[in-house]
Amino acid sequence: MNEEITDKNLHFCNDTHPESHVSCLDSQPLWYVLFAANGKAGKIKPYLDEVGIECFFPLYSKERKIRGSERYERIFLPLLSNLIFVKSSKESLNPVLEEVKSDLNISSDLYYRDLCSKKGIVVPENQMQNFIAVAGNEKEQVIYLSNEEVNLKKGMKVRITGGVFTGIEGVFMRIKGDKRLVVSIPDLFSVATAYIPSCHVQTIE
Repeated sequence: MNEEITDKNLHFCNDTHPESHVSCLDSQPLWYVLFAANGKAGKIKPYLDEVGIECFFPLYSKERKIRGSERYERIFLPLLSNLIFVKSSKESLNPVLEEVKSDLNISSDLYYRDLCSKKGIVVPENQMQNFIAVAGNEKEQVIYLSNEEVNLKKGMKVRITGGVFTGIEGVFMRIKGDKRLVVSIPDLFSVATAYIPSCHVQTIE
C-alpha cells in the first residue's frame, strides 16, 4: 500500500540539475510546479481545465474497506495533495492563478520555489513526460519514493523496449527486492514501476 508523501520528505536544493531552475521568458510554455497548502492543489485543476491549460495532478490507488461490508473498493488519492504540475506560459497562467487565489482565499505565491535559489521550479519536458507516463498509468502499480528513499547513482540509465512502458527512459535499479524503472522529478520525488524483465531494458549513455 502506498503512503502519501508529505512536504517534509522533499528536498529542493540540488545543484546537479541546473535545468530545473532556469529562468525563462514569461511567454514560453514550461512545466511549472504549483503549491497550495491545505490540500487545495486539486481544487486548482478545474480552473485550468476550463481554460484549456495542460496540467497533471498525480494520484495513487489503494483499497478501502466499505463501511458495514466485507467488500473492498479501490479509491484514488493525491500523491501530493499540495502540488500540481502545470504546462503553460506565465502570461496565460498568471491571470488564472489570480482568480484561483481570490476564489480559494489563498494569499501566498502559488509557484513552488527552490529553498536555496528561491526560484520557481521548472521541470524539463522529457522528465515530465517520463513521469506522467509512469505515474499516470492507472493499470500498473507504481511506488512513490521520497528523495531520502532512493539513490539514483546506484542504478543505470536505460530505455524500456517492451511492455506498457515502452520508450520511457529512467534509472534501472533494485527497489524493494525487484528490478524496477525509476523516474525522477529533480528536487521533488521519484516513482518506480512494477518489476520489469531485463530483456525489456536497453542501456543508454
